[in-house]
Amino acid sequence: MANEEPAEKRTSPDLNLEGERRSEGRRPLINRSNLRDIIIVVCLISAVLYDLDWVRLSVAGALLTFGCFFHYMTKGVLIRNVVLCREGTYGVVRHPYYMANYLIDSSFCLVSGNVYLLLIYPFLFYWSYGPTIRKEEATLARLHDSEYLRYSLDVPQIFPDAYSVRSMKGVGKGFSMQRITRNEISRFMRFWATGFLIIFIHTLKTTDMQRLWSFDLAVVRDNPYGFALLLSTVILFVASLLVQCKKEESILKAE
Repeated sequence: MANEEPAEKRTSPDLNLEGERRSEGRRPLINRSNLRDIIIVVCLISAVLYDLDWVRLSVAGALLTFGCFFHYMTKGVLIRNVVLCREGTYGVVRHPYYMANYLIDSSFCLVSGNVYLLLIYPFLFYWSYGPTIRKEEATLARLHDSEYLRYSLDVPQIFPDAYSVRSMKGVGKGFSMQRITRNEISRFMRFWATGFLIIFIHTLKTTDMQRLWSFDLAVVRDNPYGFALLLSTVILFVASLLVQCKKEESILKAE
């Protein structure tokens, strides 16, 4: 006859599931799934109201580049819920994917020129991502027990510290291109297209709006930088859609 589990072990999974259902029912207005959309809309509006200098533009470009790099390297290492990922970017922080999202969204806030949005974003980030991070860490602790405890004590949660940043030299360890999907490539294109679109709105403020709406082609000659940004934005958005369509076609053929 099989040994029965203690009552507390039998009831704990049910309690966990019930707690997850309750947390999903109390989903806040601003959450992980819509935070970036809200930030982008606010950034587009802010670009009309605030100015952008070259210093903030340069820092925003660096943040976006580093965020996309970390996002890419993380996807090439992640094996979800099968093994405890500790190599590559997971040797720098425990949640490198979320750190990449933080850097990308922060770059949008910075390039919008709205310093108030940049200051409030960290609070919105933890408000939106906090429940997901706690849920994921609880799952990893349940699956990997003491191994995850040791890992959580060695590696910081979201941002690297003076010790974990040394693991950047091994950021490519365990990386595999086979884990990079077309959806990820499409997402990177949309990241850059969004940044270009916000910068383009800044350039519109230096253009004669009346000439723009009258389709005066001389505006293109007078503001080549702005229209190069617009063209880049359109190309990247269209390319991202084409990449996703190819993915959907391959899935249909497989079925």
